[in-house]
Amino acid sequence: MDNVNVGDIILVRDYKDGNRSISGHSFVVISSEAGEVKGLEYDVICNVLSSFKGEEQRKRKLGYPGNFEISHKDSSVPGGNDKDGYIKAEQFYFFKLDKIDYSVIGKLDDEVLKKLLLFIADFISVKLIVDNL
Repeated sequence: MDNVNVGDIILVRDYKDGNRSISGHSFVVISSEAGEVKGLEYDVICNVLSSFKGEEQRKRKLGYPGNFEISHKDSSVPGGNDKDGYIKAEQFYFFKLDKIDYSVIGKLDDEVLKKLLLFIADFISVKLIVDNL
């Protein structure tokens, strides 16, 4: 199992969001300090990282106040897709690492990580997703 740190980009092969099972998605680790939420233990907290599929989608996705725009230059992902994208900053995914199949595929730039964490700090309400615990 890979060592996971804040700012790492991980690929989670299969995960849950409510009743949906989703495969092969990237996440940014925003906390690697284990803890407990809603009575369940977790190892990391992450935000979903998605790529824009075109200019129309970019405009639509950035219309949501919780989406944080990033450039493909804001991270180091060997063999990555070189597409710009966004991070769903208002959605916190809690993962227990021994319950998911994942790998560390890259790292978010330190300055961009700081901006993301400040962006998150401005939210009054976030969605806590504990379906993977």
